[in-house]
Amino acid sequence: MAVTAPPAQAMREAPPGGATGAPFDMQGGPDAALFLHGLTGSPFEVRFVAERLHARGLRCRGPVMPGHGGDPRALAGLSWEAWVEGALRELASLDGARRTFVVGCSMGALVACALAHAVPAKVDGLALLAPALHLTAVARLAGFLARCTPFGELLPLVPKVGGSDVRDPVMRRENPGLAAVPLSAIAELLELAHRVDMLLPGVVSPALVVAGRRDHTVKLSGARRLARRIGSGPARLVVLERSFHLVGIDVDRERCADEVAGFFQEIPVFHEGG
Repeated sequence: MAVTAPPAQAMREAPPGGATGAPFDMQGGPDAALFLHGLTGSPFEVRFVAERLHARGLRCRGPVMPGHGGDPRALAGLSWEAWVEGALRELASLDGARRTFVVGCSMGALVACALAHAVPAKVDGLALLAPALHLTAVARLAGFLARCTPFGELLPLVPKVGGSDVRDPVMRRENPGLAAVPLSAIAELLELAHRVDMLLPGVVSPALVVAGRRDHTVKLSGARRLARRIGSGPARLVVLERSFHLVGIDVDRERCADEVAGFFQEIPVFHEGG
């Protein structure tokens, strides 16, 4: 499918839900979706997609991931298991839905895979946006420094120069993510990526993978590998030609949201009507 440029009005529109990184819980039903943001991010990264799914009748819940929402030093010393455990608690809050989907961005996409592996009966479908399976060389170096050298203690926080990896200037300006990241958190993200890579063949939930061609944070090779290795796959991989990393709020966000909504709509309902 060809990617067409969004109208000028869409490029100038106000950010989804206002410029806020607050958690959200948009009531609806009978189906529900859990939205998980990325490292140093906030629910803002996934709110546009959530609003589109909510307009189609889904309950959409987007929590703040553990260690986020305040001082970036709160991430220091936090393990990747804490992100997964926090997401499991959030998923449990959607018990009773007819179908339950998980939408994850970057780190959140990896956590989504971990959830689907841990509790497959509770995850009817996955939408994995810019999954952080293969990070850039700079990020891998940062993780190495945190794990194997004293730099993790000598340089506990690394500023995020230039803001978030978003092409759309309005969304980049309004995105309220953390301004710095602990080296130890990057090391934990790399460990999570390694663990998820091993788990992928055992993930049986249907999955859609969406990636940005111009991503400067993670490699497209990771999205391709995930789509190829996931147990329910090969998963459909959608590459947005003009988008950077945060595909859910970037210039192709309309298509991203439509792809996710269409994919979830196609997943059969197995437990309706007894």
